[in-house]
Amino acid sequence: MIIALAVATVAGLLAPSTAVSAEQAALNAYLYTYPLVSVEVTKRGSGLPANQLAHMPVVPDASFTDVVRPNVDTLYTSMFFDTSAGPVVVTVPDMHDRYHLFQLMDAWTNVEGSPGTRTIDAAGYRFAIVGPHWRGTLPPDVHVQRMSTDTGWMLGRIQLNGQEDLPAVRALQQQITVEAAATPQPRATVPEIIHSLTAQQYWDLYYSSGSHDQPRPEDKKFLREMKRHGWSPGEPVDLAKMPDVWESAWPQALAELDTGLGGTPVNGWTTLLDGIGEYGTDYRARAIVARHLLAANLPEDAVYPSTNVDADGQQLAGGHSYVLHLPADRLPPVHAFWSLTAYNAQGYLIDNPDDRYAVRGEQLVPNADGSVDIHLGPSGHQNWLPTPASGEFSLVLRLYWPGQQVLDGQWHPPAVQRVDG
Repeated sequence: MIIALAVATVAGLLAPSTAVSAEQAALNAYLYTYPLVSVEVTKRGSGLPANQLAHMPVVPDASFTDVVRPNVDTLYTSMFFDTSAGPVVVTVPDMHDRYHLFQLMDAWTNVEGSPGTRTIDAAGYRFAIVGPHWRGTLPPDVHVQRMSTDTGWMLGRIQLNGQEDLPAVRALQQQITVEAAATPQPRATVPEIIHSLTAQQYWDLYYSSGSHDQPRPEDKKFLREMKRHGWSPGEPVDLAKMPDVWESAWPQALAELDTGLGGTPVNGWTTLLDGIGEYGTDYRARAIVARHLLAANLPEDAVYPSTNVDADGQQLAGGHSYVLHLPADRLPPVHAFWSLTAYNAQGYLIDNPDDRYAVRGEQLVPNADGSVDIHLGPSGHQNWLPTPASGEFSLVLRLYWPGQQVLDGQWHPPAVQRVDG
């Protein structure tokens, strides 16, 4: 989903070089720590021990509601890693020409590595995830990825070319292996879980999380300011001993996080290119991305333009027919592949008798002039993407390994045209 991220720091918010009030300091502390707590909740909800792979063996369908806006272009392989006892070495089989990436996030959700098609030109390879303090040697053929925190999240994506391709991708998943030194648990979304916590429960969870006391080097100025207000990553918070503003700042922080990602639409599509994956000291942006797009990729790996309106600015609505016309000289510029997915008002895949949830660029039939028309509606035939019979819906265009035109903000999807009057 993505033109400059409009979650830029508001006046006085999270500005470490400027003295702030106690009230603002308490709010800042919640926003600073929220991404790490999101990862911790996700890890505990998975029920998996550290350094163990979890493969998603099936493509999501309309019954899948674990996360909003799931993709049907790839199969996921997930692992919450812990490098405190030593390197975690991942072996990747020969993927041939199949696009893939293994997104490596530190405990704060900063993307610090993307082993895969874009970054490693090899027919099968190994990479080692190592912590910030590890010193040692590894075989020369192992690509070393040093992380800023001992714990973090690896989220792999392997290109899937339709249901008939499932056995091939599952076979590749089973060939991925992990070697690691031995290291010392009703469904709800991560935001729902966190938003149900009291302020004290939030802080208890934060301080029980791995890497909570491993801030990044650029955080030093901010943490000096926060220490003046009685807060630091290494000293557990007892709200009974803190000013009252630390209680009242918790609902304020939740409201701040719910403001959304922002962005300036072009042709009705919002494309976030800045402040995704790499956040520096923009802790507000990092927290909001963790709230709405946890595990967001670097734009260099994948970009997700999204829209919920047509060319006239009207909400996309079920029961109507639309066309997305892509001129031959304005097809999505990607090095890997692209797709278009439709979602209902809740952000889930749209139930349809054909189990057709997305269309892939290379599988579409072009017009005589090389352009491509994608037909959107409750029924259709060639290049058809089903949409609901009623209710609102939205679209996400996924651009894997996007070209420089996308990254420079020079390419935008054309507007969606309503064609049924």
